[in-house]
Formats: sequence, C-alpha cells, structure tokens
Amino acid sequence: MSSLRAAASALVLVPALAAFVACGSSDPNEGFPAGGTSGTSGASGTSGTSGTSGFGTSGGTSGTSGTSGDATCAATSADTAKAKVDIIFVIDDSGSMTEEMKQIRTNVNSFATTIGGVGLDYTVTFIVKRGTNANQNQICVPAPLAGANCADNPPIFHHVNQDVQSTDSFQLILSTYDSNNAALAWNKYLRMDATKVFVEVTDDTSNISETTFDTALLAKAPAGMFGTAAKRNYIFHSIISKPFADMVPSNNVCNGAAGKSVQYQNLSKLTGGLIDEVCKTDYSGVLNNIAKGIVDKLGCELGYPTSAESDPTKVAVTFTPAGQPAQKLTQVTDVSKCGTIPNAWYYDDPTTPKKIILCPSTCTATNAATGAKLQALVGCKGELPK
Repeated sequence: MSSLRAAASALVLVPALAAFVACGSSDPNEGFPAGGTSGTSGASGTSGTSGTSGFGTSGGTSGTSGTSGDATCAATSADTAKAKVDIIFVIDDSGSMTEEMKQIRTNVNSFATTIGGVGLDYTVTFIVKRGTNANQNQICVPAPLAGANCADNPPIFHHVNQDVQSTDSFQLILSTYDSNNAALAWNKYLRMDATKVFVEVTDDTSNISETTFDTALLAKAPAGMFGTAAKRNYIFHSIISKPFADMVPSNNVCNGAAGKSVQYQNLSKLTGGLIDEVCKTDYSGVLNNIAKGIVDKLGCELGYPTSAESDPTKVAVTFTPAGQPAQKLTQVTDVSKCGTIPNAWYYDDPTTPKKIILCPSTCTATNAATGAKLQALVGCKGELPK
C-alpha cells in the first residue's frame, strides 16, 4: 500500500478508542512502531531510517531522536476518544414552519448516524414543541435517536418542550439554558469539555442582534462553557430565509419565508457555521452538509492523555489499518505544515496540549478506514516536530 489515502479507499471507519500505551511493553511493536531499523536507545540515540511507512514517502532518514533515557520504561496505558460535541437544535414552530419541521424529523436520525459513525462523542438537544400532532407544529423525534413515543433517550437525546415563535430563538436559547423550571433547563445536558453546536431553523428574523446574543451566551455560567470572545467554544449553523445562492449578508428572503435573517447569517459567519436555505423541500442534503461540517472540524481531534507520564515530547501517534502493521504519523509544529508534510498531526497547544489534531488529509483518510485504529504511544522521546 503506497499511501494512507490508498489504504483508506477500500475501508469505512468504525468508531475506535485510541489507546495510549507507554513503551517497554512485552510487545516488540509497542513504543515506537517498526518502520525500519529502530536506532540506538540511550542518550541522543539515532532513530535510524524510517523505512517504508505505507502512508506515503518518508523522505529518507528520520533524523536523530531526543534523549530516550533507559532502554525500557514502565508500561502504562490510558484510553482517549474522539472529540465531544453537544448539538442543540432550536426550531421555529410557528404556523409557517409545518413542512420544515417534518423535514427535520425525517432526516435527523441520518444526521446523527453520520456524526456517530466517525466515533464522535455526541449528544443532541431539541428546543421545540414536543408531540405527535404535526398540524399543531409539534415534533416527535423518532427512534433510535429518541426513545419510544417521543421520549428522551439519555444521555444521547433530550427534548426541551418549549414553544419557539418566529423571532424569539435567541432569547429562548438564553432563557431556557439555566431556567428555574427544571423541565426547560438544558444546561445540565451540556459537558464543559464538549464543543457546542447550534442548529437554528427558522423562516423569520430575530428581534435581538447577534452581538447581544453572543455577549449574553458567553457570560453564562459556568465560565467558559461557550468559550470567550477571543476563543469561542460554540458554532452556530443556520437553516434560514436567505436564498442559498446569495452572498452573506443578504437581506433577501427565499420564496415563502416570513422575514430577513441577517442576524443569524452574521452569527454563523462569526463562529464558522454553515448557512442553508429553509425553503428547500428536501432537508437530507441540508442536514448532511451540517453533519459533514461537524465531522470535518471535530472528527480530526483526539483527546490528549492526562496520565502523569504524558510528556508532550514523549507522544507518538500511529494509524493501524485493519490487518496491517501500525504506521507512525509525523508530528508537525502547526496546521500551516499540513499542506507540505503528508500523514501528519499537531497539538492544539504545543506547550500545554489538550488535543491531538490530525491534518485534514490525514483525517479524511483515517475517517474513511474501516476497522482501523489510531493510537498514541506515550513515554518515549520522539523526534522534534517538523
């Protein structure tokens, strides 16, 4: 197999935990996996030639590794997983939204399957009237995302039974989040370490600005739940009245929509969210695009190990296609190197990392591989990032 992309082309990903394993195990392939000669251990040992990686051309010798210390080290392991994401649908259930609500109900399970299919740790919360009477603009989310008969399906799915009218989505997000009414408060469903993803569905405008909403959301307790103005921890996707082909921002509305949507457009642009048209008659592609956007952003992240031996300079990331040897990926300094160095990864913060992030092309290939496994091997000094 000549490249990671070639390895993935015949495979489809199933969720897999990435195990963090310290070197020194009885398995000769643990620690830094074989890909050529291993080099000499001890102080400033030479790692030797990298061999044929199976993920692309290595470019010759791998250079000199740092100080590795003893030839062996105590074997420990810790599990990590793909990123966490908490998804909040906020759906206008006013009289003009009957068909749009049916489309959300019809396509939401496929949406959830796409997100779960790459191993993301996700939850979904609906804020909209709950019920089976579509003529009264109610939604009964079907299994398997929800439970039987419109019930919640904890911890994956919760439904906040809140009437959402044409122009009050922003206010209701803020007021229900920490409502004194326990049946409405959805802050208890969120996880501090999860990225929050909103999906707004409305054919009308907002009666408060995106700036007012953003400021109030970032101020919610506990501090940092939605991030800060310098680094937001939420994304706002919009299925709204802007005609799909119009540039952002647009004051135009699609055929049959009730009002302008500039506030939602601006917030989606600010947070890196997608914008689609509420007037479309088939939402399969609409929700699939949003699901793909979530996967493309968050499906490339792994949690960083929190064990005591997880020194950032002593972590190697490997990819193991089904039935093939583990292959070491290349650490780079930051995302700017992803376009020039194949099969690569980097830390979100090289000094105090919280995430291991795969470069886009590497992420695409690993997410397309069935039965494959990502591992971070911890405890042996690695090469300096490229």
